[in-house]
Amino acid sequence: MDHIDEFESMFRRAEREAFQYARVPLESIAFVTDQSVEETARRKDAVTKFIPALQSADHWRQITGDQYSNVGQLVELLDAEQTDLIITYRHLREESLVPQHSLGVFLDVLTQVASIPVLVLPGTSASPGDISGLCDRSMVVADHISGDARLINYGSLMCPDDGTLWLCHVEDDAVFERYMEAIERIPEIDSDEARGLLDTTLLKESSDYIATCIEALHTARPELKCESRVTRGHFLRQYTKLIEQSEIDLLVANTKDDDQLAMHGMAYSLSVELINTAMLLL
Repeated sequence: MDHIDEFESMFRRAEREAFQYARVPLESIAFVTDQSVEETARRKDAVTKFIPALQSADHWRQITGDQYSNVGQLVELLDAEQTDLIITYRHLREESLVPQHSLGVFLDVLTQVASIPVLVLPGTSASPGDISGLCDRSMVVADHISGDARLINYGSLMCPDDGTLWLCHVEDDAVFERYMEAIERIPEIDSDEARGLLDTTLLKESSDYIATCIEALHTARPELKCESRVTRGHFLRQYTKLIEQSEIDLLVANTKDDDQLAMHGMAYSLSVELINTAMLLL
């Protein structure tokens, strides 16, 4: 029993600050396309109807296809002025050859070198998806949602008062089983009991944190509906299922990984797989 107590204490929920709601500043927006000025303006009008919160921005820049020809030029244009949000498409300047397992060179680089959030519209630049309706169902996803107030506040920003914000977390089965394989090699630990303890503890941490988020959001924005889902499974299949069942208009996810230059693995997989879903990549 002492060994089980020691094991349980290893996974005891860490003390974290409760979620704090904050209004995200959104004063300057850069809309990047590879289209003409006229076509970009038309698409901008559609975007502001799709996400009404964007209408509050004081300054919009349109960066069109005649202003850049490579990633370096685009980054310089973005760095020239203060920008709070970049809006763009997958596969800029790749009309003739659209890689199936990539976001395109420009977006791959932007999501890593720029600290600015990127709103990726559905479809590709050459074949944009439909945004004729209102984005009133947003979903925040994270592999470690606990303590990620920035992610949740951005998700809230993009959702209108009468909309629904989903806060979701999936413990990946592959990672869980890797932990269990290690635990099963320790004879002093009852692996069956450990499995139950680990499963319960991991899910409870995220559930408890999401509960504090919903409470704070209800106080700050009482008309905004909030839903939560915390489960274990294959993260891509689970999130895809949740998005389809809930008819999600916008997915909000982190792209930065402290340990690598490339986009965070979960966000990249979702971005490539869900090409017809708008995504806010932080």
